[in-house]
Amino acid sequence: MSDKRKFFIYIVIFFVAYCFFLSWSFLFQNVDDAYISYRYGKNMMDGKGLIYNQGEYVEGYTNFLWTVITSPFTKIRSVDVSIFSAGLGLIISIINIIMMALISRQFNGKLNAYAKYLILLPPLFLALDDSIAFWAIGGMEFPMYTFFILGIIYNYFRINEEKEHLYYLVIFQMLCTLTRPEGNMIFALTVFHMLIFRKNISGFRKVMITLVGAYALFCLAYYGFKFFYYGQIIPNTFYAKGVTDLKMNIVLGAKYLALCLGTRLYVFVFIFFIPFRKALKDPKQSFLIIFSAIYITYLVAVGGDWMIANRFFVPILPMLYILSVLGFINAIIKIRDYYRSDTKALKIANILSVILSVQIFVITLSFLEYKQLIIKDNNARYEMQWSMFGKWLKMNSDPATVIAVGPAGKIPYYSELYTIDMWGLNNSHIAQTDSKRLQAGHKKFDIDYVLSLNPDYIIGYAGFTDEDMVPRYEKFNAPEKEYECYDVVFRLKKEFRKSVIQP
Repeated sequence: MSDKRKFFIYIVIFFVAYCFFLSWSFLFQNVDDAYISYRYGKNMMDGKGLIYNQGEYVEGYTNFLWTVITSPFTKIRSVDVSIFSAGLGLIISIINIIMMALISRQFNGKLNAYAKYLILLPPLFLALDDSIAFWAIGGMEFPMYTFFILGIIYNYFRINEEKEHLYYLVIFQMLCTLTRPEGNMIFALTVFHMLIFRKNISGFRKVMITLVGAYALFCLAYYGFKFFYYGQIIPNTFYAKGVTDLKMNIVLGAKYLALCLGTRLYVFVFIFFIPFRKALKDPKQSFLIIFSAIYITYLVAVGGDWMIANRFFVPILPMLYILSVLGFINAIIKIRDYYRSDTKALKIANILSVILSVQIFVITLSFLEYKQLIIKDNNARYEMQWSMFGKWLKMNSDPATVIAVGPAGKIPYYSELYTIDMWGLNNSHIAQTDSKRLQAGHKKFDIDYVLSLNPDYIIGYAGFTDEDMVPRYEKFNAPEKEYECYDVVFRLKKEFRKSVIQP
């Protein structure tokens, strides 16, 4: 076995151990948002339809394929859906590390003696990144979505080699769009790039007709289904998150970008060593550059995300790490030319590689998911108790009970009660209201509307304070410590309750 292969195996072993550590730290559970998809999947498996509340056709998820894939495990008792999702996410993330190495090898011919760094550094950086490891076991679609993006890149780079790569490219484009709406942007970006470099693509006309024709038929079927099922093709989340509030989004997106880039700036700074004038004429390098620039612009335009965990940034990290290593090697080549010594250049490259690797691990672990979510915010314990309180509601509430929630995942999933999502992701009325505050993903709320529906329980603050609560509600919690909710809970006073609720 070659030294490179052994080193790569060590990378994978470390990554698996890292993911298990983070999963243990997060009490072996998925994040709350994952349970929104699970609730849709559970209702589908129960024959109620792909819905959040029975009888309400609102598309409050943005990960159709992941929702469908995980749905059977909401009913299989021998394998909990959270364990399945974390396990699948971990497996796919390992494949992503392998894909990083395969894509990096596409640049071997240009870098000669220094090519080994391209093969090893990008997958190593990815494995050391706390955001990649956290979302590998977070229970959401981002590892799979990243895999489809890497599949698009890999097959596009090899499109002239065998015709199978064109078919794989088409399939990955479809799967990407089924996983997240951004897939449409990635398809448009790929077609745009193909048009620019059409002279580099063998049988360009046939390739373009195949790609565009197949994708058009796919969109007709997929968005036709969405229109007839939900009455619209744009997810309700698009409105709930205030995607059209451009000025507000730019402020939020810039802050989000600063956090994501800032914790990795010591690596990304090497991107500026790429000779862009020359790189933009190269089909492969230019695709990574254009892809990254447009995707980052998109993230800023939509306002980023409210979670410090960098989940929206995860799919773009592989491209940025590859570009960083391209720049890194160009910097090493300049050092070699300056000292006129391969030996000294390689020695400096080895030292810098170790320093950068240690920095990625220590800084992302210290400033992102682990420190903020697990240590500082104690988010794992909060989310565990959301699950427990949801189970308490199921055991102690009449099925006709109505709840209103801020955390719209675990409590609705485990309680199986009719739920008003107070942030509007799964509520079309709130989603269509005006944005009321500067916070990504949590801009819209309407406490007067929620109170008009007279829910039996209101759980979590969603744009309101204690002073906004009307006298017919009282603060409440589960009487058993095991089931206590760490979030605020308001319950209708006994004389106002319509449903039969046990004391």
